[in-house]
Amino acid sequence: MVMNPVAVVQRENARLQAENDLLHKELKSLRDFVDILNELADRSRTVVSDEALLPLLESTFTKALGLLNAPDGSLMLLDEDTNELVFVLVRGSLAGSLKDYRVPADEGIAGWVIKQRTTALVRDVRRDGRFSDSVDSTFKFRTQSIAAAPLVGDGKVYGVIEALNQPGDEPFSDSDLALLGLLCRFAGEILADIERKQPAE
Repeated sequence: MVMNPVAVVQRENARLQAENDLLHKELKSLRDFVDILNELADRSRTVVSDEALLPLLESTFTKALGLLNAPDGSLMLLDEDTNELVFVLVRGSLAGSLKDYRVPADEGIAGWVIKQRTTALVRDVRRDGRFSDSVDSTFKFRTQSIAAAPLVGDGKVYGVIEALNQPGDEPFSDSDLALLGLLCRFAGEILADIERKQPAE
């Protein structure tokens, strides 16, 4: 069988174009990530009160979901007194329902992330024994995939960001999780720095 040289060249061009498109996409994600870190660093210098902290967290959270192209997600902070995770920021279809809702800090993927102090990538939550469907059942939601990372600074866990249900056949990549983990680590160190600046009670 004689190969058609035109067809071979066309296939190779198509492969190279797809590879080039992927590299451009990854480069844009990295540039966006660096821009986010720079903005967080700039804004953190002016945060000296709890009131100013929420806009910083909101900016971090919003940009994290944008970076991962996630339509749904939450930022939960750890209430050490009750050992609960509190939904402080929520995006997506449950934004009006979940704010201030509490779950046990040892429950679900978020609880595992808090306990292990590491990221978690779950592309099909129904196949993962760590997943808790309590929020889904209560609020008639369907979680499909999760990328989650802890907010850790100076050895202390402050909370967790979960990005949910990225569209596509293979939601959330290892690169997505790495970027989310680095962003949360950076934000966690900012939280620790802000806490150190607070006057002792």
